[in-house]
Amino acid sequence: MFYNSESRFPVLAGVLIVLVLIFTFLLVYTPHYDYPFPRHIDEWHHIGEAIRMEGGDYSGGVSGYRIGFHILLLLLSKVTNLVLIYQFLPAIWAAITALVLFFVVYKKTDRQFFTALFAMIFFASIKSNVNITGLWFFTPLSFSIPFIFLYIYFFTEGIEKQKKKFILASFGIMVFLLFFHPISVLFAIPFLLIYSLLNSKYVKKEWKFFSIFLIIPLVGILFYKFITKIPWESLTGKLTQTLQFRRGWGVLELDNSFFELYSLVGYLLAIIGLVIVFKNKKNLRRYLVYGLWPITVLISIMIFRIADVSYLSPYQRNLYYFAISLPILSAFGLSYLFKLINRGFIEDRQEIFKKIVLVIIFIIVIFFTFRPYIDIPKQVDLYQVIDNNDYQALLFLSTLPEKSVVMSTPRISTALYAVSQHTPVATYFFYGERKDAERFFLSEDCEIKEQILDNYDVKYVLSKFEINCGWNLVYDKGDYIYEID
Repeated sequence: MFYNSESRFPVLAGVLIVLVLIFTFLLVYTPHYDYPFPRHIDEWHHIGEAIRMEGGDYSGGVSGYRIGFHILLLLLSKVTNLVLIYQFLPAIWAAITALVLFFVVYKKTDRQFFTALFAMIFFASIKSNVNITGLWFFTPLSFSIPFIFLYIYFFTEGIEKQKKKFILASFGIMVFLLFFHPISVLFAIPFLLIYSLLNSKYVKKEWKFFSIFLIIPLVGILFYKFITKIPWESLTGKLTQTLQFRRGWGVLELDNSFFELYSLVGYLLAIIGLVIVFKNKKNLRRYLVYGLWPITVLISIMIFRIADVSYLSPYQRNLYYFAISLPILSAFGLSYLFKLINRGFIEDRQEIFKKIVLVIIFIIVIFFTFRPYIDIPKQVDLYQVIDNNDYQALLFLSTLPEKSVVMSTPRISTALYAVSQHTPVATYFFYGERKDAERFFLSEDCEIKEQILDNYDVKYVLSKFEINCGWNLVYDKGDYIYEID
């Protein structure tokens, strides 16, 4: 079905895989070439929650839905400086995910090496921004991506080949993800359900075995109740409400262009791949899920844009789930395109000529695939939460024996607990009353500042500029830290 069979040169194949992995790492690491700290407030939030967990001050609630991720970060913090190592985690994880995707496509296509390699390359081309997030940031969403590829592969492979051990592997991965990012399981329900109905003969035959999947919603409901502490009598109504993600759920909701996620060339090749999936009756059953996946998620995106509500998973996450479904289809499309060129237009040419033509076409495709990679709309462009002066000031705070409340700007406060373990008055989104912190720094009246500090029992003020209100200056190396009597 796809161009090129298993590589005859295992060493060369290994070299190509390693080169693509290195390329993926370097590409995803791009935002950190000149910035060594986490790039997104969500990343700082998860670092802070991991540290809060160790100190017995875990927030729970909405944060608790990702408790597995926070435990993972806590364990990592035991062996390294979590704040400084975080810059490498998105790139490392993207490379690992690309390798998992290679495995999935290679196995699913019966060892079509170049199709699997193409899938890795198109995966690396998926774009990120601070609204949709993505591979540039190490979050529960990006952490979940390789597991999504795996549980879909094992589920469909298990049904197709009637191998229960594969289905059990899929089940285990889904349960695992419930404690890291439940939405990364919920979003797949529509197309996995459709896939199961289309394979109802085997499912009905083994209905007792497949009933184990009822454990997943049961575990999810119990986990939801444990995290939210909702009474049993209110559970059904609250859960139903929670699974309806209405406009306003996200910090910033835009009618995002699909080109914020993926290149035009990638989309065109994905369309070719989608046509191939549904047109080739011989392999339809084998590749059907990779056609159902983007179609069902796209329908959910359209419903949100019409009705301002998304079910099971929020609009922003669906955009990325849609994007990560495309590299496999794009790889199918590119492989098929190469097959047409090789067998149709240049079939009678010398072998060396064929290779030159295919290499030129590949270079052109790669150029136009990655050309728009760093084209990001200004309103969702990268930002810096702290600079090195801020970091050094936060490190100073961390050396103080008494942990207390600190007043700083919402921006710096986003990183305050993660670095110093002092409590911020307010951050941009997750903690406190942001308007009071902003009013404190906007006001030039010391009495108003004192009143705000008294309201929050503030012990220290961290500022980017000097404040002449008679407080004790204890640090003045770039930033200023005042002790409040």
